[in-house]
Amino acid sequence: MRNKNLGLKTVALLAAVGLTLTACGGSNATGQSSDPTTAAGSGTPVEGGTFTFAEVTPINNWQTQAARFYEKANVLNSVLDRLTYFDVESGKVVGWIASDFTANKTQTEFTFTIRDGVTFSDGTDLDAKAVQKNLDALGLGIKSAQIQPNVDFAAYKSSEVVDKNKVKVTLKRPDANFLRATSSVTAGLVSPETLKLDNAGQTAIAKIVGSGPFVFESEKADEEVVFTSRDDYAWAPETAANQADAYLEKLVIKYLPEVAHRAGAAQSGQVDLVRGLQPVDEDVLSAGGGQVLAAQGVDLTTNHAAIRIGSGKLNDPKVRQALQVGIDRQALKDTVLSDSYVLAGSILNHQAPGFVDLSAELGYDPEKSKLLLEEAGWKVGTDGIREKDGKKLEITVASSNNSVVIKPAFELIEQQWRQIGVQLVNRAADNSFLTNAMVDDQIEFFGTRQFAYGGLGPVYAPATNNQTLNADKELNDLFTREQAATTEEEHLKLVEEEQRELVLDKALTLVLWDEVQVYGANKDAHIDFTSGTAPIFQGAWKSNG
Repeated sequence: MRNKNLGLKTVALLAAVGLTLTACGGSNATGQSSDPTTAAGSGTPVEGGTFTFAEVTPINNWQTQAARFYEKANVLNSVLDRLTYFDVESGKVVGWIASDFTANKTQTEFTFTIRDGVTFSDGTDLDAKAVQKNLDALGLGIKSAQIQPNVDFAAYKSSEVVDKNKVKVTLKRPDANFLRATSSVTAGLVSPETLKLDNAGQTAIAKIVGSGPFVFESEKADEEVVFTSRDDYAWAPETAANQADAYLEKLVIKYLPEVAHRAGAAQSGQVDLVRGLQPVDEDVLSAGGGQVLAAQGVDLTTNHAAIRIGSGKLNDPKVRQALQVGIDRQALKDTVLSDSYVLAGSILNHQAPGFVDLSAELGYDPEKSKLLLEEAGWKVGTDGIREKDGKKLEITVASSNNSVVIKPAFELIEQQWRQIGVQLVNRAADNSFLTNAMVDDQIEFFGTRQFAYGGLGPVYAPATNNQTLNADKELNDLFTREQAATTEEEHLKLVEEEQRELVLDKALTLVLWDEVQVYGANKDAHIDFTSGTAPIFQGAWKSNG
């Protein structure tokens, strides 16, 4: 690693921040975060050393648009740069590889000015032509490599190089959220040569060439991936604390699926950082001198149960509203969660632009739940479970195991709903069950959180979305108007209306807590996170070098 002017890099790096989801299970990590109230430590960054990060599961598909899952996004965030990034402090999209960008009034044309001097790790230029090829891949997919278009680029029509360093994008329809989507890890820029590879090539980390601060070195399948710092990296986002190459010399990604071992691994120094700390281990790690870092997912929806109505049991909005106020969220906080978690006030996280606080209307009210269920025709049976037309009100929830608290949370909700005459079958954190449940509209609940870059249309609008699996015409009309908004004021007003419809009026989502990824860190680790909860390894360092 070359010598650097430390004076240019001195900064107090922050630990738990207001960050931005995408998904999910996922993740898209976008922007740098800077919340001065959450510093893990400060001082002059130390050059050199190897930083070891333990992820939850091995990664077998590194293709850019597959980075809607944390284990992928958390690493690709340091391998691939983006045109823009979302700055949490200002709440704005700002430049990264695009030094400037403009949009026409109707939000159907966007022009990006590409900064000079940026290169991919193979030495080729990240210029306007390379950007144009990436945009086509994102918006149109790559048929020869069986790569589908990016869901956040659904409005994309075409792009063209209009000057040496300018690219103009044309959309099929207005999309006020398009610019924000260019900050997502799933919009990471790869070299044109990478885009020519077949599917296997584009999913192999050893073959992906990006322009980020870290470059692939070696891999042991299902064990670890090693990256080295790129010494000539000099194009970090404009508000990044570190404007040069990484302080670290190497980055090692290991896998630690055993949740009970994560706190001990961080405390002992086996790893510098680990994702997925369970609440019971937070105090233990802190008491032992380690760090508990709560990375808030500003880019994501809250953790919620998205409702499917295919089985017919939840067709009536009154039933869905009954379930919404039949959840004692404070009890969730007190018995299942920890101080790292913030109870949901909407489908958007508290720090997300356009968030509207609906918490006053989400208070626990089992008597109201019972009344609504009665009005909907569901009568209590001899076993205490409600019945209607010969069917019991027995409903199922599925989710991934990406959250360490999702299964016990639904165990508590199962008890609460039993009191109002509803039987919940808890399949949360059962990944084998989830595989089929995600595309089965007969499974009433999908426990999830998804990246939502501005509006909620891309998450809930398509008939094939994995949230409701239900195309609601009134909602889709609302989503269309929101995406077509031409002023920020109009856009935020419509985003507020979307939240009220989804959470209260239609009650198609039962919101639980703001998305947060709780990390455990060794006492010597200094690390910040993005608005999508991804670690920013380009600015990370270790006190012991």
